[in-house]
Amino acid sequence: MKLTILGTMSPYSKPNSACPAYLIETDKARILLDCGSGSHRFFDMQNKLEGLNIVISHLHRDHYNDLFNYQYSSFVLHRQNKISKPINIYLPTLPQQIVQDIKQECHAFCCYYPISQHQELEIGDLKINFMKTEHSREVDTYAIKITEGDQVLTYTADMSFSAKDKISEFAKNSNILLCEASLLQNYGFPEINSHLTAKQAGIIAKQANVDKLILTHFWPEEDLENYLREAKSVFGNTIIAKENMIVDLNKKMEFFKNENRFLCR
Repeated sequence: MKLTILGTMSPYSKPNSACPAYLIETDKARILLDCGSGSHRFFDMQNKLEGLNIVISHLHRDHYNDLFNYQYSSFVLHRQNKISKPINIYLPTLPQQIVQDIKQECHAFCCYYPISQHQELEIGDLKINFMKTEHSREVDTYAIKITEGDQVLTYTADMSFSAKDKISEFAKNSNILLCEASLLQNYGFPEINSHLTAKQAGIIAKQANVDKLILTHFWPEEDLENYLREAKSVFGNTIIAKENMIVDLNKKMEFFKNENRFLCR
């Protein structure tokens, strides 16, 4: 299983960055977790759109805005006979108005499926599980766990620290915890918020006994080293997600600076 980071910023991005999006690939499956604004720039539409599976954690714009780019691209490339398999799009059921807006797009070569709490999907050689988190009253939000054999990656999506025990159990012993870290403790945010601080991400990683914590979902104007420093004060095995970073879960973790690439046991 290979993870490629396509976007890390919220609620907007800077040059050479994008809003949240993460591509998971194996020999038999390709899954895109979220597709925030600008992230399609880092995706190979010509070679990887065929049979793509897109899973949206929640329907906030910074996590699904580029979905319309994928829909229209699928329509155009299908008409050009460049793809024969539709995109499969998995969506929360709320808010209904946004779901309907997405599904009513006429220029799309796509199939749509709802996601729900405790659901389990099998896509190729991957197993996907969902856990509803606490983030916003207006939208349903799901953490997502992806398993291939003994390799496990858990994505928190956006969440409140009030759900720390649930997410720690859901992510227990994962190889990778891909965790939002929107806030920093030293700015004085209350403990319970709609997002996590980097320190809270570290606490969850420690409680879940994961191998590696990857921080993401950053405020664009913040120095990323501040997130890393705060999380590492609790959980040492932490790195910062960056656009075009590749993490290979099947090999020992090592960073190749020239290739922007991690290999992970």
